[in-house]
Amino acid sequence: MTCKILSTLSFALFVALAPAFAATDTTTTTEENNTSEKDTTPSLSDGKWLIAPKISNSPKLGFSGGISANYIKKYDELSPVSIAGASATYSDTDSSVGLLYNRAYWDNNTKRALMVGMLSETNNDYDDYLGQGPASLTTTFELYYGRYQQRIGDSLWFIGGSYVYTNLDPQAADAPTEIIMSEFDIGEVYSGGLGLNITYDSRDLVMNPSSGSYLEFSATKFDEAFASDFDYWSYNTQYSYFQTITDDFVLAYIYLSLLSTVDAPKTSQATLRRLRGYTPGENSAENAFVMQIEGRYRLNPKWGMVAFTGVASLFDDFDDVSNEDNLFPMAGVGARYTLDQKSQTLLRLDFAVGESGNNGLYLQLGQAF
Repeated sequence: MTCKILSTLSFALFVALAPAFAATDTTTTTEENNTSEKDTTPSLSDGKWLIAPKISNSPKLGFSGGISANYIKKYDELSPVSIAGASATYSDTDSSVGLLYNRAYWDNNTKRALMVGMLSETNNDYDDYLGQGPASLTTTFELYYGRYQQRIGDSLWFIGGSYVYTNLDPQAADAPTEIIMSEFDIGEVYSGGLGLNITYDSRDLVMNPSSGSYLEFSATKFDEAFASDFDYWSYNTQYSYFQTITDDFVLAYIYLSLLSTVDAPKTSQATLRRLRGYTPGENSAENAFVMQIEGRYRLNPKWGMVAFTGVASLFDDFDDVSNEDNLFPMAGVGARYTLDQKSQTLLRLDFAVGESGNNGLYLQLGQAF
């Protein structure tokens, strides 16, 4: 485990520094577009460390607390602010998660990359695991993800590729859970996939958008040739739109968030991980459809508050997308605290309530979307 953490850390640090070496002076005049940061963002020479707490609490996952250390930097005048960091959390269910990440933008906003490494061990008690009743599992999970995209000419479109590798190993903590896992053929799964990634990005500010839109599409092929136990395709589409109503009020919409994992093993199917208030992994299906809307009101330069609502559908057949048994509604409220005015990096506190006693409290860095 230690070797894996060190390897992941080295990898993340290399990626974090790569844009700095790649960035070169240029005399080419690039016309500013909506994806460039506002005038309040840091200058090229700025770089800043931000330390932030992490907290989550839910009836099923218990209370977890931790910390994240983040370095933000703007590599040139046209590129959005980049962020690299690490976080660690531990819960009262004896669960732990370690995360390394780097989201980088450079070369006058013509290049962007995302790197993530995660190791976790979680102990979960589910009330209705996969619709079969109570279950208790201990799950270890590894994830390594890398993505690079290049801007297409002077447009707001980006295209590139990605690679993802995961190892998911769920273990039953009691006999009833073993029966459920056996019935659904759930066990350790290695997944490796190569993907095509297409993005449209007209947001005015990446860290805290107040206008513009963001479209992301990916098609990932999981195959034995890429270190996967199963052969299948995964399709992911997400569209977000941000609208300024007044100087202090912004509406943020996710009109569409669709994850399709047809023919994937049960442990790799779509879940409710994008919907606050529910436990990811408790329910799954071949497809997940999510819609959300969030109102964001700024009280003063440091503090803000939000209210949000949404609904998700987990379904195998598209004819069943609106089936009441497949729908998961939620609503919630939250607060925002701006850690850095120039980059608009913020800390969010959200409380979301779902149906059937589901709820969640989250203290994390950055907007939900």
